[in-house]
Amino acid sequence: MFFMQLSVPVIPAQAGRIDSLDAIRGVALGGVLLVNMGLFSFPALYLDPLQYWSGNWNKGVALFISFIGEGKFVSMFSFLFGLGFTLFLRSAEKKGLPPVTLFLRRLLVLLGIGMIHAHFIWFGDVLCFYSVFGAILLLFRNKSPESLLKWALGLLVIPVVLFVLAGTIIGPVFFEDVSNAKVGYTALDIYRSGSFRQLWAQNGIDLLTTRIGYLMEGPVIFAMFLLGAYSGKRQLFRHPDVHMTFFRQVQLWGAVIGWPVAVATLLYTPPGPGDAMFNYLQVASTYIAGPAIGIFYIATLTRLLQSPRWQEWMRPFQAAGKMAATNYLMQSVCCVSIYYSFGGGLYGYAGPATIFLIWLLLFSIQLVISSWWMSHFRFGPVEWIWRRLTYGKWYTEK
Repeated sequence: MFFMQLSVPVIPAQAGRIDSLDAIRGVALGGVLLVNMGLFSFPALYLDPLQYWSGNWNKGVALFISFIGEGKFVSMFSFLFGLGFTLFLRSAEKKGLPPVTLFLRRLLVLLGIGMIHAHFIWFGDVLCFYSVFGAILLLFRNKSPESLLKWALGLLVIPVVLFVLAGTIIGPVFFEDVSNAKVGYTALDIYRSGSFRQLWAQNGIDLLTTRIGYLMEGPVIFAMFLLGAYSGKRQLFRHPDVHMTFFRQVQLWGAVIGWPVAVATLLYTPPGPGDAMFNYLQVASTYIAGPAIGIFYIATLTRLLQSPRWQEWMRPFQAAGKMAATNYLMQSVCCVSIYYSFGGGLYGYAGPATIFLIWLLLFSIQLVISSWWMSHFRFGPVEWIWRRLTYGKWYTEK
């Protein structure tokens, strides 16, 4: 693979945040919100929005969001989580603190936050999943960059091979759609007009469904963790100007591998249910296009952020990325307030074109608030609590 063929020098570690990573995280944060809007506002777990919504604008926007976003922005976030893992351990070691103990405490706090978020705010929480897989990531902390890369590529390729073999041997029933119209319309009624008790019960049902989905996508997410850890061990983002050849090649190969699959998935219309080609394209979109385009986005932004002009333009995203946990949780609070019955009650009424405008307004507000907050404070509110509970007796920030 081209990753292994490049000679990438290992740069000695230095202290301090990496501004470009905060900016990239801010972009990923906005992208994740855009994709999640489809779940905040509609029972997309059970009903196909393309069949439900009428009008070319709604269908066009839904396809656009799927094309640029689904699987791509969560891949970026997963990559950054793995990269942050190596930066955190290295920082703790330099301070003479127990890195593994601190990272486990960090994950435990994240799990607690995620449990509250998942059970009492929104079923689509990813923090619990990250905390569990983050603990597994510790088993790879002493692996070489080359070993991390091999594991990551294996996790991306092997599931594709297994899915294709299973689909070929077992047949279309292996890919049978789990969508359930009856459950979907029940969820539609509850989120639109149900009581708090009904909302909480439906949230629990949807939480179980999403957990099953996350397990299916687990190899992709963990592979991106490992690729992020690989880049952290190589110090690729500490001095990106030294590695511009590498980033150009990553950008090229991410585009060459990812976009053709994404385009084929977008354009292909299955002749009927159980179509083998459509099923294989869906698998390829999850395990190939999503990660490849996510890496393409990261490499592209890294190159753009070498320009002072782009650094200036991206400062609001940088601020949002510094307090990503706070913003992620507030996105859920705001969206359930907008769409659920106890708030605006727009669930199932606002189509993709409308939710795109709501996304644009909401994320713009987050960028403004984040810029103001980070000009007055070092950490976001949730980040401060997370940091305080992680370090405990070792905490020295005032």
